[in-house]
Amino acid sequence: MNKALISIGTNVDREANLALCHELLNGIFPEITYSNTSITTPYGNAYKDDFLNQLAFVYTSETKEEIQKQLKSVEKRIGRAAADKVNGKVKIDIDLVIWNEEVLKPDDMERSYIADLLPGLIG
Repeated sequence: MNKALISIGTNVDREANLALCHELLNGIFPEITYSNTSITTPYGNAYKDDFLNQLAFVYTSETKEEIQKQLKSVEKRIGRAAADKVNGKVKIDIDLVIWNEEVLKPDDMERSYIADLLPGLIG
């Protein structure tokens, strides 16, 4: 069984998009645990609105590549579009951060919301 840490972020219709994300992820992962949420100011200059962030811990028998495809599919179903990024809007961003013992997004691990939310998820 594989275990993974997923990060979720949204800065548009935050509560509604996070709720829809939960609904879709719950359909993919029978074993999923969510962290608390946090509001963070955006990184960089492209985004103006604060983000609602959350982490999820999952167990799956699927491959890393299959899970990455499924996460991108969830983003599309929620309405994420490349054009929105130019305008600083993120309906939903779902990233596979850790796969088993492999850190896939080391830069993300340095972000404050991961440091704030992770102890409550695994503790």
